[in-house]
Amino acid sequence: MTDHPLRSAAGDRAPLRRRLIDGLFAAIAPLAAFSVALGGLTAWTASGAAGTPPQLEISDGRVFLPYNGNVDTAAFFRITNSGGADDRLVSVTCPAAESSMLSRHVRHDSGAGSMSMVGSVGLPAGETLAMSPSTMDVMVKVKERLQVGDTLTFVLRFRHSDPVEVVAVVVRPGG
Repeated sequence: MTDHPLRSAAGDRAPLRRRLIDGLFAAIAPLAAFSVALGGLTAWTASGAAGTPPQLEISDGRVFLPYNGNVDTAAFFRITNSGGADDRLVSVTCPAAESSMLSRHVRHDSGAGSMSMVGSVGLPAGETLAMSPSTMDVMVKVKERLQVGDTLTFVLRFRHSDPVEVVAVVVRPGG
């Protein structure tokens, strides 16, 4: 009979047993950590604490009537995220406009204000973004002359939610 290759010359099985026990402990530690994490996430989700996806509602679509033959104007919306997760408004398009882009009103220390284009706008869970001339708006370059009461269709695109088509009514500034 030949000796087993893992046995020592004296026939001692202790090194083999030690390696098997060490390997078993090495495998148990990650499995235990995984089980604890999975159990915690399952309990968190089952309790409703994991939140819900963003739930966006867009209302109060308004476009200021351009004046003095100008084609540049601004559009405003009220966006409420009643869901449990944040989202981001990443773009706004309008088929009736040559261009449209998100902009933010910036007030300087001197009291003067200016406009700054932005790539996206955060929509935190449970909060409302109320666009206005002094905060955030959509700069729009219209193709045709507008009248008070006309409507323009906009498509708002978000990072996590589906695009939303919304209608904005042309109003006089301040109205």
